[in-house]
Amino acid sequence: MILGYGLRFSRPDREAWGELEAGGRFGAFILIYLPFYFLALVLAVVVVLALVSTRGWLSGLLTTAAVGVALFACWVALIGTPLFEAQPHLLASLIWSLAADGVAFVALVGVWLTHPDHPARTVNG
Repeated sequence: MILGYGLRFSRPDREAWGELEAGGRFGAFILIYLPFYFLALVLAVVVVLALVSTRGWLSGLLTTAAVGVALFACWVALIGTPLFEAQPHLLASLIWSLAADGVAFVALVGVWLTHPDHPARTVNG
């Protein structure tokens, strides 16, 4: 959501967008915005699955989603340099997104390490 704010909902700089040539705007749509919409849809499905199910494999799916968001944020940082001028809040959103994703990843790895795959056995008697 943080990265989405920087990409879509922050106040754009109209002059900087006007300076981007048509190929730059189309390239930004294909290389950044289209993958963002796809990733947002995938993450929405993963979060809904995590909320309605208690399966153990969902923590792995959530960890994979966190890694996917971090990789996408790195992709935006590498490709989106012209967008940093056109979307002034994008760089701050990118930094906050990576920080939040790192915290989520550490928490999910902590869940993996502290919860055994099988229930604990009790001794009768």
